[in-house]
Amino acid sequence: MATAVRVADAEGVGALSMRRLANELNSGVMSLYRHVANKDALLTAITQAACDEHPYPEPAPADWREAMRLAARQDWKVYTAHPWALVTSSSARHFSDTSCLDWMMDALADLTDDPDLARSFSIAVWSYVQGVCIQHVAQELLPAGDRPEQSPLRATEEDFETGLETLLDGMEQRARQAGPALREPRSAPAFPAASAQ
Repeated sequence: MATAVRVADAEGVGALSMRRLANELNSGVMSLYRHVANKDALLTAITQAACDEHPYPEPAPADWREAMRLAARQDWKVYTAHPWALVTSSSARHFSDTSCLDWMMDALADLTDDPDLARSFSIAVWSYVQGVCIQHVAQELLPAGDRPEQSPLRATEEDFETGLETLLDGMEQRARQAGPALREPRSAPAFPAASAQ
């Protein structure tokens, strides 16, 4: 998958095809089909490979806020390294792994006992990260010949961190309004705060 990821990084997923990958590997196209069924399967595989570069840790941090920060920062790393993953990871056709959703919902157990609210919070964090990353890497998503000067509206890493803390504050307030008071964080090994790259 490393070769396919390299092509997608350099030219976007639109340039990636079974024939292009076969040429890059000096292989026959038909031989690739013994390993990858079609282009959709190829995009699924490279999306998973990109996400696997920055996995959520096990166990999750005991504090729900630190867990959400860590998840957001891991996803930020994926999307800034591989902007095309913003598109493929949002498509059920190319990515349907729910393990990260399960991880986040479990990590939110000390914030809310409502699984529906925990799921909504998890989706909100993902959507926030993707939205800011689109602003951050917008130029890389355009064909090389169509890339304008960097927009003055480009989101910075500082914007990302400020918005993330604002979102977490809102989640805490919403959880307090919706249910019982927050419990003390679970006892678990502490993880150092991850820094955005």
